[in-house]
Amino acid sequence: MRTALTINSLIVYFGVVLCQEACQTPDRLEGVCIQHHECHSFNEYFTPDRILSRDELNFLQQSQCGLDPTHVCCPDGKGSSTEQVPTLPLTTTAFTPTASGDILPNPRNLECGLDQLSDRIIGGTDTSLDEFPWFALLKYVSKNGVEAFKCGGSLINRRYVLTAAHCLDNKYLDAGERFVNVRLGEHDTAMELDCDEGSEVNRTCADPPQNFGFEEIILHPGFDKNDRSPQHDIALIRLDQDAVLNQFVSPVCLPDATFAGSPTGRKVTIAGFGHTGRKRFSGIKQKAKVPIIDQEQCRQKWSNNKITIGDKQMCAGAEFNIDSCTGDSGGPLMSQQPNWIVEGIVSYGYQCGLEGWPGVYTRVSSYVDWIRSVVRA
Repeated sequence: MRTALTINSLIVYFGVVLCQEACQTPDRLEGVCIQHHECHSFNEYFTPDRILSRDELNFLQQSQCGLDPTHVCCPDGKGSSTEQVPTLPLTTTAFTPTASGDILPNPRNLECGLDQLSDRIIGGTDTSLDEFPWFALLKYVSKNGVEAFKCGGSLINRRYVLTAAHCLDNKYLDAGERFVNVRLGEHDTAMELDCDEGSEVNRTCADPPQNFGFEEIILHPGFDKNDRSPQHDIALIRLDQDAVLNQFVSPVCLPDATFAGSPTGRKVTIAGFGHTGRKRFSGIKQKAKVPIIDQEQCRQKWSNNKITIGDKQMCAGAEFNIDSCTGDSGGPLMSQQPNWIVEGIVSYGYQCGLEGWPGVYTRVSSYVDWIRSVVRA
């Protein structure tokens, strides 16, 4: 078994995620929970153009407090100018599986779903360079040799990408189109090197994207591409080699099998390179927020089209011009808990961004046991 390496904080202290004003930083300084832009020491250390190491990403994640992910435990007091630069843990340790046979990242050890407190799809906005570093692009080649990214996915560990079954088993593939590879760490497909909009001297650039072939495609055995009411629209791609984890490529967390899901009305996040409403495909990774739709309401709406929504599916959206769309299939529907988890997989919808028509997503928590049963070291 190949051992995956990660950098873990010496102090895994989730007691900093408190609702009270007082808090404790990961390096055990007393502080208060405030907006990160109000904390002088954070602004001094975590400058916008700084490329963060894995240790620094872990420190940021552990510093989050309260219910708002933009709040951090600040050792300066209430926004005072007293400078106390954070003391960062610098130990590199090997990742040990958290349970017998478990090779998936553990959110409690900050091995997945990390986010950099960034302030910066249809109705969506551009992501920053390092947002949603687990997002995967699936490339296809047509019978005429035309290459295109037509689906998305989510990296769940160094070797596996989670996506929709219909991205890997459909009429186009039957007719001669081929799925050829997976790309990780992409931000703008039109650029060879992705950089932010800073000046020549101060701009930040991402590491080059990573491209992979595949060893194995694993479709859920219950998926039937000919079913009018498709169920079990979930699949895994085993890459032909391990992904190199960095600030721009890292796995998302899976929900626990007992995870109840976000409540009706809560806004969750979708991301993708699909249709934007202005042009066929977006060259830049987009993000948008959509509300969770009541399951029974969704069932009733889709029953008008003689389509059945099952318990292992979930619905979100139904807002005008804000939706996942063509090219977003297989991509993640996500929430922050406080690590980012993938709650759903983009499955299908009725056109794109039609008010009153919720998109349908595969409910990932219903398939966690299946995922664990098929991934291998």
